[in-house]
Amino acid sequence: MFDIGWTELLVIASVAIIVVGPKDLPRMLRTLGQTMGKMRRMSREFQSTFNEALREAEQQADIADMKKQVEDAANFNPLGDLKKSIEEDVAQATGKSKAEAPAKKPESEMPKAEVKTPAAPAEVTSDSPAAEATAQSDSKPATEDVKA
Repeated sequence: MFDIGWTELLVIASVAIIVVGPKDLPRMLRTLGQTMGKMRRMSREFQSTFNEALREAEQQADIADMKKQVEDAANFNPLGDLKKSIEEDVAQATGKSKAEAPAKKPESEMPKAEVKTPAAPAEVTSDSPAAEATAQSDSKPATEDVKA
């Protein structure tokens, strides 16, 4: 860590014995050890508090993402999205911009579609064999039981 060799440690120990004295050296080393232990505990506590705050922030971000996904799922309207895309395609095809496209009228204001009945089929002449088969099938009632 500090790259201190044996010779440097020997010099530090001899200076400490001379300055502090051999009588008070064990008490000083014990106090130094206790202080180092307190500093390590404080650094571990700070680091664990920091890591806990970081995990909590990540969890809050995950919860916010999940909440957004749930809200997006609740607002999911496939028919409305389909209608919008069709209206945009129609507006693009007609060359009008989205703002110029006619506003959609409510169903109560829309005109009712007229139901047209199909025209009566033209009379089939009995000159062709297909016409005779069609005429015979038309004359039989639909509820007639078939005998085997």
